[in-house]
Amino acid sequence: ADWPCPASILHVFTLLRSKPIRVYVPFSEANPEIMHATIAFADVMWKAQQVLHGQSSTVMFPACLVGVAAILVLYKHFLEDGDDPTKTFLSLIVVQMLPLVFLEKKIMCCPDPVSMLSKFGTKVLLMHALFLIFRIATWPLMEVGLGVCNLMGFIACCAALHFGFNFRLSLASAIQHADVGGLLLLGAGGGFFTEFVDFHNHQTLLEGTILTSANFIEILAFVPAVWMVHQTSKKSDDVVDACEAPMEKQAAAFFAFLVAFYVMEDLVSAYRIGSLAPFAAGGHLVHFALILDFACFLLAHIYNPEKLPSSFRRWLPDQWV
Repeated sequence: ADWPCPASILHVFTLLRSKPIRVYVPFSEANPEIMHATIAFADVMWKAQQVLHGQSSTVMFPACLVGVAAILVLYKHFLEDGDDPTKTFLSLIVVQMLPLVFLEKKIMCCPDPVSMLSKFGTKVLLMHALFLIFRIATWPLMEVGLGVCNLMGFIACCAALHFGFNFRLSLASAIQHADVGGLLLLGAGGGFFTEFVDFHNHQTLLEGTILTSANFIEILAFVPAVWMVHQTSKKSDDVVDACEAPMEKQAAAFFAFLVAFYVMEDLVSAYRIGSLAPFAAGGHLVHFALILDFACFLLAHIYNPEKLPSSFRRWLPDQWV
């Protein structure tokens, strides 16, 4: 009898070690507690999305949130005199919310809104990492928000990029995300120019440039997502995953960072300044409600109860089955 050569046996053994075999069981035989908890979570997300957006998925709710923020700006502008920094803060909140509303509107028009996350998730996280770097750079000079929270947020953002989207720093990734670099230059350049022409600024040019650049980059944080979704819907291209990580893994990393970060950025900040600046606290709460609405919308489609049973065993960890 002909026996296989040792090289063939070694090749097969190498393949088996590099690609471990996973044995899936039927959905009905999976861990009942995990199965029911996941289905319950998916059902809650889906019902919440239908309540907020209706059966036809409208943007009425996020548009109303922007309207509330705009009313706060107008009230502070027309009914209160003086140079109040709350006016500037609320105006920046409104500007930052507009890309999110446009993003939700575009994603609702996509035939497969879930797949869009793989195209813009990495870019949005990179934008958050960049403005957090600017905030950390100002820490020795001034504290923007909570300095420790900025540092923890940056570490969490890097973890989401690494474990959720398999992102690695390389020349190829720099070329792939060159648009993020362009937005970085736009935000930093705008910050420098703004501080350079501001003759009433009491800070040094360096301090003001770093702080204003961080604010501008934060405003632009979701612009890459808007651009990617707009280009995809405009060209009617098939959505191609930008990374090899499973969609559920990307969603878990992306929204775990996003919601946790803005809990500290908005809810904790609103609690801290509520008695001193109630309008600024209201702006924080409205912004967080929009972030939560965006997360709820995408998570509802990713964990759609109608599609969950067929896809449950595909992403369920081995130890749970």
